[in-house]
Amino acid sequence: MDKETAPHKIPDFYCCYLLRSIPKPQSFYIGSTPNPVRRLRQHNGVLTNGSAYRTKREGARPWEMAMCVHGFTSKIAALQFEHAWQHSYHTHYIRDEDRIVKKKAAGRTFHHKLGNVRLLLNNPYFRYMDLTVHMFSLDALKIWEEDKFVLGGDINISISENSIQGTQSSDSDIIEEYSSNNMRLVEELYKSILKEHKLLMEYMLNRLFEGETKCQICRQTFNYVEETMRPLVAFCLNIDCNFSSHLACLHRVFLDDDRITKGVHILTPMLGGCPFCERHMPWPKIAKFSTHARSEFELGDSQRKKI
Repeated sequence: MDKETAPHKIPDFYCCYLLRSIPKPQSFYIGSTPNPVRRLRQHNGVLTNGSAYRTKREGARPWEMAMCVHGFTSKIAALQFEHAWQHSYHTHYIRDEDRIVKKKAAGRTFHHKLGNVRLLLNNPYFRYMDLTVHMFSLDALKIWEEDKFVLGGDINISISENSIQGTQSSDSDIIEEYSSNNMRLVEELYKSILKEHKLLMEYMLNRLFEGETKCQICRQTFNYVEETMRPLVAFCLNIDCNFSSHLACLHRVFLDDDRITKGVHILTPMLGGCPFCERHMPWPKIAKFSTHARSEFELGDSQRKKI
């Protein structure tokens, strides 16, 4: 299989992040990456290639990753969020009447940076993805909870267990210690998410490699091993549950449940219960893992055929 027809490798993780200069805490940088650990090392000059020009400014290093937004359904969605966050003064993802930044040169404070995250996550397009805002810094959490612009929103929030208050010291040893601690927190989050992703992917791929599998909604069978037209398959995110179905069939069940319980008519569900164990699962995560599983299976299949 040549490069043009080979299955595409989907990143296991992608996030948008906010950097804050430790020695110059009023300086910020917004970016996106599939690997926040490597990216932070690039920004801080530990890795010499790939750093953004703006983070090389004299006296700005080292940078801390103050917070990130993760859980995007695709790289494209993350890049859209990054661009909208960087251009909050005119992005179409924020209504004109809701903007807290209306000019390019304005909105440079910590309050504005986090306020714009709230505005973007309140947009239906990003709200549907069930994204999570993760704080590495107690300063970031404090600013978030203050909600200076009274924007509100039902948003998933998490914080690193050993996060600490930012330092005001100019002592190079204290700054370096704070920077190293921040890097550890970023590594912990990244590794924990990759671990969860790996466990789920291994479980799903093992189920697909079993061969014939029955959709437990429509009762039809499919076989990833023998068939080339492979449907998207949904599995329960609880690996102790044996539920499996066509993704389209589970989509229909979730929509029917919404119509019955909420009386609403929508095109895409946000949340639904597993028909077997009744665990509540976010639809974007189910769809994301379904797509990843087929991509990973086809990558493995193409590699086997080359041997």
